[in-house]
Amino acid sequence: MNSGFRIETDADRRQTLKEAKRAALHALRRYDIDWTGLRFIQVSEHVTFRIEANEGQSYLLRIHPDNKPRQEIASELEWLTALSTKGLVVPETVVNDDGETITDCEAGGGQRYFATVLTWIEGERPERGALTEEGIRHWGVLMANLHEASADFSPSAHFARPTWGLESFRRDWAHLRRHHQPFISDEAMELYALAADKVERALAALSPHERNHGMIHADLHMGNVVFRDGIPYPIDFGRCGYGYHLYDMAQSIMGLTPEQRAWFMEGYERVRQLEGAAISQLECFFIMAIIEAYSFHAENPLETEGLIEEQPYAQALLRAYVNGAPFLFETIAY
Repeated sequence: MNSGFRIETDADRRQTLKEAKRAALHALRRYDIDWTGLRFIQVSEHVTFRIEANEGQSYLLRIHPDNKPRQEIASELEWLTALSTKGLVVPETVVNDDGETITDCEAGGGQRYFATVLTWIEGERPERGALTEEGIRHWGVLMANLHEASADFSPSAHFARPTWGLESFRRDWAHLRRHHQPFISDEAMELYALAADKVERALAALSPHERNHGMIHADLHMGNVVFRDGIPYPIDFGRCGYGYHLYDMAQSIMGLTPEQRAWFMEGYERVRQLEGAAISQLECFFIMAIIEAYSFHAENPLETEGLIEEQPYAQALLRAYVNGAPFLFETIAY
């Protein structure tokens, strides 16, 4: 789906990065940072750079497209501040020379962007096979602590973050139906339709309350966790919003093996006990997350080859879900 940046072709990507770097250099003039280097990291919902500064300090500079609602960016930063005041180690906002958290910047040719600067969280991103059993349990503990922190969060009057649930799923499913052809056959889409219908019915039956719903990270997969001395720390809250805690967990465990998923759950329950129907509901959110991910990447031709390769396993999971067979902690043949 459209992230606000044109990256559908190599030429689009090069132009986007060129403009984003200009915007980054423009924005840096507004910060009291004695920087020595600017290194591109990636482009997704925003373009990110690592700023190297004197005395070994580092910062994260994000360039946001101007179609991103400014209040949504401000609200993400508000949530990060709330988490920090509760003692959680998260990226912290760096204000510009006017004391503002968001900086308007230009890239030339009238193109405008927003910029934000955050403190850099040091740590390593291990590969799935390098994650230790206890490290994954700590990851579960981290998520539980984030959910505990949301219980008494009092947002400002203008707080605006997306909600991840039935309506967002319906939008993503409709988008995937329109754009599935490059990597999902029409025959396979019949299986997807059965799974999506079951997800919709399950979501419609849920009732949110403070113990199962609130502000969530919504994207705490392996790429958004860094480990330092065996302890995980969360980064990239760009997708944070309101949603079910189990949906948040599904986003994390989707890239783990069945055994690793069990370790994650054990860690989570060191802090927060799950309700009786949690596993069946988690299966629903797991399938929801799969369909969302394919919807998001469907229009990017650079992703097509990888999406095709994933289909046998993804469809085996969908088939198990539709048939009521357990799959979260089981090895699925495909």
